[in-house]
Amino acid sequence: MAPTSAEVRKQNAINNLSTSVPQIFNDAQKPNATQRKHAVALRKIQEQCALNSPARKGQPHDIDPEGESKFNAEVIRNINKILNVRKREPHADRIVRFIATFMQYTQQLDTTEDSDEDDEQDEDDNENEENEYLSARFVEHLLRHLLRGTQAKHKPVRLRCCQIIALSINSLGEIDEELYQQLRSALFGRIRDKEASVRIQAATALSRLQSADDEVDPKDGRNIAGKLLWLLQHDPSAEVRRVVLFNLDKTDETIPYILERARDIDGINRRVVFLKPMAEIDDFRTLTLQQRNDLLKWGLNDRDRLVRRAASRMLANHWIRHADNNLLEFLERLDVVDSPIADDVLTAFLNARTDIVNSIKFEEQFWENLSTESAFMAKVFIKFLKSQKMEEKLDEILPEVTRHAFSIQNCWDIRKNADDDMQTDYDFIIVQLLEIAKCLDYADEVGRRKMFVLLREMLMDQHLHDEYVPIIVELFKIISPDERDFTRVMIEIISDIQELSMPDTAHIEEASTPSKRARLGSDNGEHIRIKSEDEEPADTESRLLKGMLLHLKCLTICRYMLELSEESLQNNSTLYGILNELIVPSVQSKEVVLREEGLHCLGLACALDKNLGHHNIPLFVHCLKNGHEQLQQKALMIIFDMIMIYGLPSFLEKLESEEALEQLFEYCLDHDSVEVQGIAVEGLSKLMLTRSFKSEAILKLLVVLYFFPTTIDDNKIQQCLSYFFPAYCYSSHENQHVMVKIAIKALMELCDTYADLEKDERMVNPSQISDMLADWTDPRRIALSKIKLADENQIDHDAHADVAIDALESIVKHGGLVRKTMVHLLGKLHLAEASDVRLKAIHQLIEHINKEKPLKETAVVRNAWARFCKSVETIISKSNNNNDENNNDDDRATTESATGENIEESCRQSTTSTDSGAAESIETPLPSSSSVDDEPTYK
Repeated sequence: MAPTSAEVRKQNAINNLSTSVPQIFNDAQKPNATQRKHAVALRKIQEQCALNSPARKGQPHDIDPEGESKFNAEVIRNINKILNVRKREPHADRIVRFIATFMQYTQQLDTTEDSDEDDEQDEDDNENEENEYLSARFVEHLLRHLLRGTQAKHKPVRLRCCQIIALSINSLGEIDEELYQQLRSALFGRIRDKEASVRIQAATALSRLQSADDEVDPKDGRNIAGKLLWLLQHDPSAEVRRVVLFNLDKTDETIPYILERARDIDGINRRVVFLKPMAEIDDFRTLTLQQRNDLLKWGLNDRDRLVRRAASRMLANHWIRHADNNLLEFLERLDVVDSPIADDVLTAFLNARTDIVNSIKFEEQFWENLSTESAFMAKVFIKFLKSQKMEEKLDEILPEVTRHAFSIQNCWDIRKNADDDMQTDYDFIIVQLLEIAKCLDYADEVGRRKMFVLLREMLMDQHLHDEYVPIIVELFKIISPDERDFTRVMIEIISDIQELSMPDTAHIEEASTPSKRARLGSDNGEHIRIKSEDEEPADTESRLLKGMLLHLKCLTICRYMLELSEESLQNNSTLYGILNELIVPSVQSKEVVLREEGLHCLGLACALDKNLGHHNIPLFVHCLKNGHEQLQQKALMIIFDMIMIYGLPSFLEKLESEEALEQLFEYCLDHDSVEVQGIAVEGLSKLMLTRSFKSEAILKLLVVLYFFPTTIDDNKIQQCLSYFFPAYCYSSHENQHVMVKIAIKALMELCDTYADLEKDERMVNPSQISDMLADWTDPRRIALSKIKLADENQIDHDAHADVAIDALESIVKHGGLVRKTMVHLLGKLHLAEASDVRLKAIHQLIEHINKEKPLKETAVVRNAWARFCKSVETIISKSNNNNDENNNDDDRATTESATGENIEESCRQSTTSTDSGAAESIETPLPSSSSVDDEPTYK
């Protein structure tokens, strides 16, 4: 029986597979290719090859396994051609996208046919089942092939296989359970691949399965989401972490891990947090208050400008929508009262949304109905206008001084009679209004007087909170004509407060400074003695306590006043009265808190008068040595300030010697208190960077402290010294020379510490410490500006050679960990430009060690030692060759000089004999340049 036309077309399609399929793949890799069109063409060929025509019209197609097998084999053959192509090859990437498009199209086609035939007769459903089976069979066949490729040795093959799976995983449809488990297992293995590009594709593929699969991997007890979170936290590649960030579902479990990436070391990843997951959350109130504050603080204060911009856009374009674009509602949801970064948030919002700046207006009704959010918005908006120098808008917004004083007065009166919750809100509102008052123009004398009276009344109030005091004192400074008038007014207020009659006992609990009041009655202070036998002990103690609180309030006002003062005490003699009447008695008080505040005020006063500071140096030293911890902290800060302001010589006049000061600093660095240690480290770093203080012993202590187990988790010390050591060593050769002198001594001490570590202690490995010391003492790391300005002879090329000599001497004297560490250090030193004298000393020490103290440590140490010895011999050999060449050049130059002198002498004698007959001879003109040389002369 002759074949039908359909059978002929099918056979032709099978016979032409080797040309038709490659042609489609070839067209699909072109830059302007339409992938959908090529997917339709490939599907048509698939149907021609894999489906048999029905015997009668209307009957379903059946699958031809032979034709299907040939089509699948040809497609796989063409896919294999791009599997070994490296990443970022555009043609291969287009083929990968084409394969994913084809798989998606076949699945969509079958799904569409299924929905179209739902209403037809039951017998017609068989055709759809066959077609769906056709696409599913192809997907399964291709997937099994790709899964084999994920285990290939060549990384491009693994990459391309994972890439195709990642792009087409949403188009897989229903697959066999066994095949799905194989897919999961393969992807789980590839997220641990050594190539980051493979891990990226595997993570992308897994992210498409995270919402539909909660099955736990028995190997590590994690499901797909758990594995993605592990990648997000631990993968060393920033791109892998970024892919997970983009694709991770936002749930209560994953959000904390997403927020962690706002502190990622990669700037792009930090920016992605604000551009993608955090911008797409349904409501930012799903984050806890602490999470919100941390996220916004990290984003708005990031060192990368692009990250800060992304955080601002997240606020201004996305989060504001959660509050229906209502700024006050937005601020209420941010909880501005308890948020430490609310100012930065609103300022960033205004910077990002300049379109709404001109539309904001504060009418009379606004000032009469202030809430915490509106008062806060007014303060930030006014400061924003002032910082942007938008004077016209500022004049339009700012209230008159008198009107503003009445607003503060009104809130102050309401606060006095409000309950506790309302008092908290009105405290916040009053602080915002006082901040606004700093921006007002006090040229209006009536308004200035009204504000002056109001501020004085508030400052005299016995129940004034501590947070008001610095703002009110600063406002007094602003409205005062000059500094002398400012200090006079403040001293008058302090005197009036001291003369106040004692309040009723019922108001004790309402007094300010609760934390300090608690310390007044603590065990650290002296017990209050009973003055009169007629009074009840409780009444006497209450009166004394209230008197101390008033005294403490006076000290607080005095402290803020001194912080704002700039004139010396000699030019502002009114300060001497407060010094003798308030500050000195407080320093001599038996109460701990009064002594602390008094010492703080005395330190500020000493900053304004050199003689006063010079006179009180022994007092500060005494407080540092014998005071309690808080007093020691204040005394130490004052000492550093005194040295920075007046110089070290002035400070040393009151001490026995400079060694006494070193001992004082050593005592602070070895203090039991971490806070005292931190202050000492910060102060010494500043002094040594400015060259106000120099000491090898202190520098060695700082190096030891930096790596010591007890300070490994102290962020203040670690961050301070992490900046100090490079800045100190690279800023000048003198500083680096000091580091060279103490490097080996410090390293040996740290080696001993490391050897004696307890089980629960941790410390940086001495080998890593030696790497850092080698870097700090490298003369090539000196700042370029210094090298360019300095004479070449001033550059100390022997710095590393001196370190090597000290290290070799320690190898002679010690063994064990010290030897191992020193050998490691020697391999990091740059000796190529060292002087011959140093090289000779190094070579002698090497010979001595090899003969008398040979290394018997591990093979790694012996190999490192052999490499160092060989490098030294090579350097010495080159140096000798250079010296020989220089000597030959000197000899050659000497010979040429002598020859030149002989020729000159002969010429001189010849000239003398010729001159005797010169008068009788006929002068012959010298030939011109053209006659001597045929070539023309050019200018």
